[in-house]
Parts: sequence; structure tokens; C-alpha cells
Amino acid sequence: MTKKLLFSLILAFFLMSICMSVGAIAKEPTTLQKSPFVTAEIKNIDYDEVYGTEMVKNGSEVSIKVVLTNISKEIDKSTLIFYSELVGAKGLIMEEGLKSGSPYTLEHKEVEEEVVVIWSGAAPEVRKRTPFLLLNITQETTEGEYLVVDIKRDVTSEITESAIIAIDEAREKLNSANGTIANATEKGIDVSEADTNFETASLYFKDAEEAYWDGWPKESIEAATNASYYAELAKQKAESAVGAKKHLNYGGLAVVAIIAIVVIVFLNRARRRKRGVY
Repeated sequence: MTKKLLFSLILAFFLMSICMSVGAIAKEPTTLQKSPFVTAEIKNIDYDEVYGTEMVKNGSEVSIKVVLTNISKEIDKSTLIFYSELVGAKGLIMEEGLKSGSPYTLEHKEVEEEVVVIWSGAAPEVRKRTPFLLLNITQETTEGEYLVVDIKRDVTSEITESAIIAIDEAREKLNSANGTIANATEKGIDVSEADTNFETASLYFKDAEEAYWDGWPKESIEAATNASYYAELAKQKAESAVGAKKHLNYGGLAVVAIIAIVVIVFLNRARRRKRGVY
């Protein structure tokens, strides 16, 4: 019971940490209706990727090109608001410079076909995987406020992703070891050695989680590696205890079988003597 309680507490701590982290960093999801007065097409997004994913490498330069088309002539003008969490975020529209938070008045009837928006900035330096807003454009009109474009990405690094992988592997091995130990315990098998190694693995797992959320991926990897090692050891100890129990049972059955054979032989000889047959 102590082992299961310890693992449950560690898992609960991990889930709570995720909720706290996401709640502290992530922006509220955009609930604005898509603008009926303009169409945004993302033509290009350039940045250094991590492991060939869509995640942005921390500190890398980000450049975005958005083309606004189908600009409605039903209204005379609208105000475009640009927002970004990139470091040093800046942009260009109709030869006018932009910064995060700055508005731009779009004269609809003066636009012939399309408007090009160029945006750039640097991904923040992060020590754990963190969601960031690369570019958000909203449109304010006399009819209301609308969403034009919203581009979000996770910012991370190779070592951070390695830490996440190491933690995931450790978690899987802990779950596997926990199942093996639980099954052995239900059969009345002594798995005290496995319990000790499992508790050690659980403590290392907790250290790995805390190191990750504190922004120490290298230390997190080391702790997760130790957690995996002791989790594997715990599973092996439990399996060995189960195997030893089986051998003991088989040995007991063999002894019984031998005794039975000896008794049968003895009885047969006794019957033969009784009949005078030797």
C-alpha cells in the first residue's frame, strides 16, 4: 500500500505541475469570430525547428509572411491590431512599420487586390517547452471585433525534449514495474526487494519532474535515467521472486511425486511378498 500511495502522490504532483505551468503561461484561447471583411493566408513561416517538428527552437529567428485578400469594400476602413510574444517583434504593412500592440488603419477602398504583412522576431529563451504566440492579428470595425490570424507554436530546445522523452520512458517503466509487483503481491509472493527498488525509482522520478519544471533539463535527464534503471531493477526483482516461487512449487510437486512412486513400489513389493512372489 505504501508503494502504491507513493507512486500515486508523485503522479498527482506531476499532473498538478502541468496544470499550473500551462495556466501560468498559456493565453486564453481566441474566441473571436473570423473576420468576414478580410481573408488571411499564411504564405510562409520560417524558424529553426526542433527534431523536425513544428516546435520552435529557443532563441531562433522567426519570420512570417501573411497575405490579406478579399478585402471587403462594404466598409470604408478598419483597424488591424498586431500582437506577438516574440522578442523584438516588428513588422511591415503597406511600407509602414509595426510593433507588437500597434494598430494600423486599413483603408479598404484604397486596396486594389491584396495587402502583405511581414513579421519577424526572436523566439524567447526557454528552459522547458512553452507555448508562445508568434503573431495575432485582430480587426476592429464598426460592426465589431474579429479574428484575422492567430499563429501559436511551442518553443523548446533539444535538451528539453530529451528530458521529456527520458521522463516519459521512466514513467512507462514505473507503470510496468508497478503492475508486475502488484500481481506478485496478490499471489502472496514476498517482493520486498522489488518494493525497495521501486520506491527509489519513484523518488528519482519525482526529482526528474521537479528539475524539469524548475528549468534544469540536464539534471532532469539524469534523475529520469536513474528512475528508469531502478524501475527496471524493481521489475526484475519481482519477476525473479515469482520465478523462484514457481520453482519452489515445482520442487514440492517433484518431491510429492517421488514419494508417491516410492510408496507404490513399496506396496507392490509388499503384495508380491504376501503372495509369495519375490
